[in-house]
Amino acid sequence: MPLPQSFPFSQSSLHDFETCPRRFKLRYLDRLRWPAVEAEPIVEAERLARLGQDFHRLVQQHLIGLEVETLTAYLTSAEDELRTWWQRYLAHRPEALVTATLHPELTLSAPLRDYRLLARFDLLAVLPDGQFLIIDWKTSRQKPQREHLARRVQTRVYPYVLAQAGAAFNQGQPIDPAAIKMIYWYAQFPNEPEQFDYSLQLFQRDEQFLSRLVEQIKNSDFPLVESHQPCHHCVYRSYCNRGDSAGPLTELPPEAEPDATLDVLALDWEQIAEIQF
Repeated sequence: MPLPQSFPFSQSSLHDFETCPRRFKLRYLDRLRWPAVEAEPIVEAERLARLGQDFHRLVQQHLIGLEVETLTAYLTSAEDELRTWWQRYLAHRPEALVTATLHPELTLSAPLRDYRLLARFDLLAVLPDGQFLIIDWKTSRQKPQREHLARRVQTRVYPYVLAQAGAAFNQGQPIDPAAIKMIYWYAQFPNEPEQFDYSLQLFQRDEQFLSRLVEQIKNSDFPLVESHQPCHHCVYRSYCNRGDSAGPLTELPPEAEPDATLDVLALDWEQIAEIQF
């Protein structure tokens, strides 16, 4: 199946291809519905997914101006875990946000070869000194090693897209990649954020990497990944005869957390900022 013209890539779809080309095809080209659960026990997996979404919604509402007291009162009957995350956010969120101009839940689109590359930021913070912070709120139980985060597609895609498509937030001027920083903030580890500084050299590296990856996808016949390990938490495993039961929730990779996913199949394209040529 040929890749449609102007296919909208995202960090999630690129990660899926790197994990298993067949998964990419089933989800983004065939658009098949998920036939299986991702992790067991399913009740606990669904609970954690819901809590993660609730936390993101709370933070978003706070960043757009709702009072802390109002949001805290809303949590009176919430689960203890969500209340704990909220209190950690209030006590340990990045100090730079106090003076920054905030743009929560922002989606940007930039060209990549003949296609489009999307990034949805939990928060873009523009500091008075001209620095740009991309902040991603994480509620996963695990905190990956820094080396793993550095290799993550998300760590490459987000700063790259901002450098390409963020002129609207820089008085119409292209953003210097060296002014961009990406921060992963973990609700389970509020004192251990991971920050990655960007640069022109990293921008050029990522442009080459992403271009090569898109070219691989364009010319791929989408084979199954050789290792069965990714199949344990893949919702498409029954299509590939790779098992009938889901892997344990305790072994679910942090990249698979639901709040990290950008659903490119359900976007309102009119609401997406895009760099103009």
